[in-house]
Amino acid sequence: MNSFSPISIISFITLVLGQVLLFNHLHIFGSINPIIYLLFFVFYRFESNQTFLILLSFLIGFSVDILSQSGGAHTIASLTIGFLRPLIIKYAFGVTVETPQSYFSDSRTLNKLVFLILLIAIHHLIYFSLVYFSFDSILLIIKNMFLTLLFSLILIGITLSFYPNK
Repeated sequence: MNSFSPISIISFITLVLGQVLLFNHLHIFGSINPIIYLLFFVFYRFESNQTFLILLSFLIGFSVDILSQSGGAHTIASLTIGFLRPLIIKYAFGVTVETPQSYFSDSRTLNKLVFLILLIAIHHLIYFSLVYFSFDSILLIIKNMFLTLLFSLILIGITLSFYPNK
């Protein structure tokens, strides 16, 4: 099992608290709250332990659910992303010898963008499907998914621009 460094612990706590205290109260156009804690899945190294990632996915989703007093939608969506992340990496970066060690060690911008969009879109689709949980709300689910995807992608992209390529 990989060691979970103090910097990783601080980023985990910062992302959860930032989501709960700041971004859950940031209502863009009245109802859109960007989900920024997905940065954790970007920061987690690609070759690291998958089982440990699933455990951390549960913890980050559960922490956001507990602190937000939501009904478990973050937990289920985060667990699904933790489970599907290797498939998303293979789809975005390809199944070659050139698969990067981490998000930051790759220089292919289009592959990074595909990875981010897939990660965020799958999370948001699952999250909003569980929040509304009705076939009558399918248009509302799709609308909220795309608008939140857009603003989450913008905020995550801005945040990632502060990190130098390694």
